[in-house]
Amino acid sequence: MILLVQAAPIKAPQIFSTFSRHYFMLIHDSFATVRPARFAGSCYPANEQKLSDLLDSVVVLPHHLTLSGESVRKSAQAIIAPHIDFRVGLSAYGPAYYALLDSDADVFVVLATSHYGWGSLFIPTFQHFATPHGVVKTDHELLQKLYEKLPHLTRDDSAHHEEHSIEFEVVFLQRFFGSRDFSILPILITSFYPLIQSYKNGMILPTANADFIRFCEALRETLAASGKKVAFVASGDMAHIGRKFDDPYDAATMLKTVEEEDKHLLHAMETSNTSEYFQRIAAVGDAYKICGLPPVYTTLELAGCSDGSSLAYEQWHERSTRSAVTYSSLAYYGMMF
Repeated sequence: MILLVQAAPIKAPQIFSTFSRHYFMLIHDSFATVRPARFAGSCYPANEQKLSDLLDSVVVLPHHLTLSGESVRKSAQAIIAPHIDFRVGLSAYGPAYYALLDSDADVFVVLATSHYGWGSLFIPTFQHFATPHGVVKTDHELLQKLYEKLPHLTRDDSAHHEEHSIEFEVVFLQRFFGSRDFSILPILITSFYPLIQSYKNGMILPTANADFIRFCEALRETLAASGKKVAFVASGDMAHIGRKFDDPYDAATMLKTVEEEDKHLLHAMETSNTSEYFQRIAAVGDAYKICGLPPVYTTLELAGCSDGSSLAYEQWHERSTRSAVTYSSLAYYGMMF
């Protein structure tokens, strides 16, 4: 989430109004070679040294787990990181990227919430990503192999242009891995609203959805066949509550309640219990608008994450709008790749 932008998941009635505001102004450069750093100078410094100092301040020092006080381990193979605006939630990114610091991955698969896309469940892009520290390369070879397996996968990447959820992660990756050769596989995931409706109507989990299954199998096979070392970054926040997000209540009245529910979700995430994670959200119709649901669920299922550790949990209460966002970071030290 970024300041002044409602970042809750797009539900069916919101899709067309949100998309139409952006589509025609973005589609003309949807095949651009390099996506610019759109939030440099606003959400984070455009100056390379100032950005380095900022990111280093929350990553390079040893971190400790919020609840137990134990030291955060390095050598993570997958992380869940927030995409909250750096100006209000930067500290929660720190332990996740600290856990990833010594990764030797050739490619980082970045699965992130799409706040503007619709239609296709998964939205990749061939664009490279500019950052103040340099350009991060998208792995065209891997992406082309994925399209060979999934020829009907959308090539309209216009949803990436104003999206912050991948850009915020790429800024960290380039800062801490830019001294060596690496690439990314950037993929936005749109709302799980239809999947939640399927669950409400027939207790059907996303793992029974043909499009979801086909994508996960194809990407898993593509990565395995490449022979490349792989790490995963899931970019997603947790609850979005209050007046800014169309709730009929002030966020302050619900912060404790949401924190208790978030604890249940964090336990399911930490133990990679995707069924419990999805069912808790779907059972209440995603009432708390968990924008990280699509990338978190997909990452845990696709990568077969295990040995999870919950690293940080925070709430940002925006009193001026009587709203709040919760967010967290986790690391996984085992996966099937």
